[in-house]
Amino acid sequence: MRITFYGVRGSFPVAHTKVSKVGGNTSCVALRAEGAPTLIFDGGTGLRQCGRELMNEGFGDGQGQAAILFSHTHWDHIQGFMYFEPFYRAGNEVTVVARAQHGARLKQVFQGQVESDYFSYGLGSLRSSVDWKGVAEGETFQLGPYTIETVRLNHPGIAIGYRVTLEGKTFVYMTDTAPYDDQLLGEGFHERKPDTDPKVIAELEGYGEALETFVSGADLLLYDTFFTPEQYSANPHWGHSTPDEGIRLARQGGVPRFYNFHHHPEAWDDELEGRTRDYQTRLGGSDLEIGLAREGESVEL
Repeated sequence: MRITFYGVRGSFPVAHTKVSKVGGNTSCVALRAEGAPTLIFDGGTGLRQCGRELMNEGFGDGQGQAAILFSHTHWDHIQGFMYFEPFYRAGNEVTVVARAQHGARLKQVFQGQVESDYFSYGLGSLRSSVDWKGVAEGETFQLGPYTIETVRLNHPGIAIGYRVTLEGKTFVYMTDTAPYDDQLLGEGFHERKPDTDPKVIAELEGYGEALETFVSGADLLLYDTFFTPEQYSANPHWGHSTPDEGIRLARQGGVPRFYNFHHHPEAWDDELEGRTRDYQTRLGGSDLEIGLAREGESVEL
């Protein structure tokens, strides 16, 4: 497997000299494996460059197969959808995967963002084959040679994480989640439920244990580190996490490689690089590599 980062920011894309080393595009990560479809995680603004590169890898001839797996459909994760060039070449086959809450209306969710009031042309302009697949959190399914598992994440509107296994190697994509410590975020607005409610406490414990099991034994965990611990304390209802929580999950699950991802749009390169070095010194080691997801770079498994 080769995992390539095309968009590593959260909330909105950033164009600034202070993000030139880490990157300013919103979430998009591609997984390539020889003889297998390309898996793409989220379709933020980084999807445009991803699609351009894929046009040189068979998609330009209309012979490509890919799947775009969405954590959720908030704006920063779908901004690049209509700029994905393989969509406009007949013969390409693309599966769009998202949480089953959308069910039969999954296609309509994407259609809505390209209505004429917002965009020049709609889904009818796509020339590739597009298959719309809704999945439920906790569901396991096959996509080509990949075994893909899902888990519920703690985010307003609910997001899902993906665990992909191929030939004994496992990659976990887990973004847009808050720790399951003292609040449960679900459908609707950002309401923090009482941490004294026994039912909520039991749900939190169950969901937290599910996350721990989900990452266990993986080779690489790519995780939402949008906030510092101090920022998280001020914004626990946003549905984002910290390096501390991600590293805890990685260590508890025996994961040897952990990468910071979904960076705050105003966390500049120097801050992110310094923070990553600090965490590697304090909490990393020979058994845990703590890395920084940078646009354009790849990780081999």
